[in-house]
Amino acid sequence: MERVTKMSQTTPNITFDQVHTEKKQRQLTSMMEKTCAKVIALGNPTTKAETCPICHSDTIAHFTKRFGFDMSVCQQCAQIFCNPMPSKNQLSFYYNSEMKDFENEFFLESFEHRIPIFERRIEIINKYMMSGRLLDVGSAVGIFVEALKRRSSKYEIHCCDPCESACAALKSNYTNINTHQCMVEDLIKPTYFDGVSMWDTLEHISDPISAARKINLLLKDKGFWFFSTPNTDSLEWSIAQKEHVQILPPGHINLFNETSIEHMLNQSGFSMVESYTLNGSLDVSYIQKLLSEDDRIIKKNAGALISRHIHDEEFARLLAQFLVATKKAGNIFVIAQKTGSPDA
Repeated sequence: MERVTKMSQTTPNITFDQVHTEKKQRQLTSMMEKTCAKVIALGNPTTKAETCPICHSDTIAHFTKRFGFDMSVCQQCAQIFCNPMPSKNQLSFYYNSEMKDFENEFFLESFEHRIPIFERRIEIINKYMMSGRLLDVGSAVGIFVEALKRRSSKYEIHCCDPCESACAALKSNYTNINTHQCMVEDLIKPTYFDGVSMWDTLEHISDPISAARKINLLLKDKGFWFFSTPNTDSLEWSIAQKEHVQILPPGHINLFNETSIEHMLNQSGFSMVESYTLNGSLDVSYIQKLLSEDDRIIKKNAGALISRHIHDEEFARLLAQFLVATKKAGNIFVIAQKTGSPDA
């Protein structure tokens, strides 16, 4: 299939403040510091990696330290990753802590503002499968499930999430779906699904290649994997850099770009069909917020032109369109297809 890189339809205007509630912005840092202190106190037997988890290059360097966790960056594929990775025990604690409940709370508060994020994605998914078994990985409070319901989708929906409270909410609100409380790596349903969706979940996985291979095994032959993840090869990342709001270990522990995504897919029996960055308005509003804080380094990273004109309505509108057209927005949406078995 031919890869499409430009959007043929307009996307909804979505802003940072709509999807990141005031309460989240005010309390996120203190909640993360409190929770991460408990996570670190559990101890971590994992050794520090000397190679990139995606392209396996040994040219890695320290990137930053956030909430007590060190992050490295690969000099070859530009993957940013937690190093060492948190242990399974630490991750289990984090995903069932008050921090996760707090995250689910602001998902609920911004629920209606997040629904439009999925409208264009669902249109694209329907190009590849109109019905069949669809596994949604990392469903949280079910925003994508609700978006599917509102479009009267004909999928047999399965949801997979490690958070007990999230799964309980899904079961309560959507009685016609199948819920699995586990990491996708632990789900046992070989060659069962026609499609797998994974929205802003890949960045939470400590071994993405193993997870991708497991998704390959869950899919039928020629099945599709639809996923989104932060795109570090974007304008907002070039401006925010080490201060980016998406650097949230031990939640976000692998941060991708299109190059590192290609490496992952090639090693797990997938080919990339299409990729998009759909929501330039979200990026522009985030850049506006960063520049309003009057940080000298942020202004330097943004440059004089953007710093001077970003709050001009027409400039902001055209910049958002440009980011979508050139795939330089901060979240990438990928359609991949199973083309074979994973590498040994």
